[in-house]
Amino acid sequence: MQVPSGGPETATSLMPGVQREFTTPRVPEISPDRPFKPAQLSRIDEALTLASHETGLLFSVYVGHLPGNTRATAEQMFDKLAARHQSPLLIAISPGQRRLEIVTGGASAQRIPNRIAGLAALAMRASFTNGDLTGGIVNGLRQLADAAGGA
Repeated sequence: MQVPSGGPETATSLMPGVQREFTTPRVPEISPDRPFKPAQLSRIDEALTLASHETGLLFSVYVGHLPGNTRATAEQMFDKLAARHQSPLLIAISPGQRRLEIVTGGASAQRIPNRIAGLAALAMRASFTNGDLTGGIVNGLRQLADAAGGA
């Protein structure tokens, strides 16, 4: 059965003599509360896992609104990570605000200088400008992990 994109999906009961129709609304793959498709999430998750495993640092990515001073908000998020791990790194992205913050501290700051984080941010912004949020995140994670070196 062909269903127009975004329309409800219907199914007819297969029981003999019973003709009921069930309708379930189709959930769009991308919505404001789900900015990534499953395949995109998988790519980001794989890049996060590899970066953390290869370096021993805790890489984290936040995508969403950063209220108030975006840097201060990202640093508050980072502090929560630092309470659980001795060498975190946070990439905070707010597409709606067009803001990107990379926060390091402790061991991650020693292994990833601000200059390298800045270069990764430039590369990420280039991808974001071209509409590739996922690719920008994945490439940024790779650059930062390469700079940090092995565990």
